[in-house]
Amino acid sequence: MFYPSFLDAVPNPFRVKRKPTLTLSLAFLLLSLLFCHCGKAERMPGKLVFSLPSDPISLEPIRSTDLSSRIILKYISPKLFEMNAEGVAVPSLVKSYKLSSGIDPKTRGLVLELRKGEKEPSRINASIVLASLEKLRNTPGPRRSVYSFLKGGKILSDSVLEIYFEGGLREVLEKLSLPQAWIDCGSPENSCGDFKLSEWKRNNYIRLVSNEKNAPISEILFRILPQASTGLYLYMKDELDLMKLPIFLVRNSMIREDHISIRKGAGVQYVAINAKDPCFDKNFRKALNYSVDKRRIMKVLLEGKAEVSVGPFPQSVANTWTRSEEPYPYDPALAKQYLSKSSCYPKILDRELEFRMRGDEENQANGAAIVQDLKELGLKIKILPMEKAVLYKENGEGKGDLTLLFWFADIPGPWGFLDPLFAGDRFGNGGNRAFFSHPYLEKIFQEVRSTDRTDLRPQTEKALSILSEEAPWIFLWSPFELYLVGDRIEGDPTLRSNFL
Repeated sequence: MFYPSFLDAVPNPFRVKRKPTLTLSLAFLLLSLLFCHCGKAERMPGKLVFSLPSDPISLEPIRSTDLSSRIILKYISPKLFEMNAEGVAVPSLVKSYKLSSGIDPKTRGLVLELRKGEKEPSRINASIVLASLEKLRNTPGPRRSVYSFLKGGKILSDSVLEIYFEGGLREVLEKLSLPQAWIDCGSPENSCGDFKLSEWKRNNYIRLVSNEKNAPISEILFRILPQASTGLYLYMKDELDLMKLPIFLVRNSMIREDHISIRKGAGVQYVAINAKDPCFDKNFRKALNYSVDKRRIMKVLLEGKAEVSVGPFPQSVANTWTRSEEPYPYDPALAKQYLSKSSCYPKILDRELEFRMRGDEENQANGAAIVQDLKELGLKIKILPMEKAVLYKENGEGKGDLTLLFWFADIPGPWGFLDPLFAGDRFGNGGNRAFFSHPYLEKIFQEVRSTDRTDLRPQTEKALSILSEEAPWIFLWSPFELYLVGDRIEGDPTLRSNFL
């Protein structure tokens, strides 16, 4: 998404002097020269063209740390389980499952029966699945500790295997539904998913072809398009069927409103308050929350295409199980009251606090607006835009006072936002970037990790209550994901459900 550039000294983040840029019309003229294909044949049916902002980092599920990787893997790597809208794991590649005895008193067994191919011989079997899980639990790296509950397994038949694990069944099913646990069949050119890799020209395109001979969609071409204006030009020429739409293009007169698809609840933007600093006590954290006018920022900078967070949850996630009331509505008078009660007041007013964020224009604009509100509280703030890798590395080391971050949940439902972000054993790069912990919250996490129950409403409500009271973040908003959908997908309900 594009937002105006700004300087740290700009007093009003909503009134920004923009650097000279090409007009959209001139940009389209240049693109027409760049992408002109005179005499190009019409597109063949059964072939779709999507856009990606960048090349995938890896097409190995265990190394899928970026969104582009996970988008491609969705088509080439089968899932044993997937999470429904309520955050409950349901079978996908697995036809049925049942608990069994473990290999020793500490372990439990889980027998998985795989679905067999109906139209052609199955491309996947129990041996491939077990090898993929063994790679997941044995490959050195941060994922290895996450899957340490896996304790091996054995093959019972071509389509049945038994795996051994420690802990609760709920966490096992959840972890086996995450992208890093999708089945790795070896080379992506010989994948066992619905599609396989046919061609990858880096910084240009990725071509997938169907593994099924008579599939209605035989090919998907992913064009690598860092600039959204390029994607819009190709879309207008009917050379692109699906692209993620940045906010700054929403009001473009060439875009039809009925071709914009909105997805809610995928992630949240927040400010991590470094809990290692004794001055940042609960009163101070509450003061920060009450001081930020979230709805004004959403209206001006996000064009209203976002929803206020309910604690750490997107509002659309909270709506599934509780009343969606934001815990800290904008109240500058109340913010000053809480600040005056904080442990380091009034000395905190003389200290320059460091506000860190990624250096792209979107984060800089959002960060400038937040900082302006914090300054109205009487705080001294230094803005520090940083390169992404450095920002996350130093945050993982506990550096920085306030850090503007984004969390994209791997699974739907509230537990995609709880354990990964607030557990005491996930500090820093493990996900808990505020370094916050709470004894009662830790008890809840341990209970959830060891249970077989899928209904976690009581634990979820208690966790939200604790987090709302403790305010470890400045709770902000959940931006909507906007997609521009071409006629081929828009006019076909089956394609729309499969690819959106």
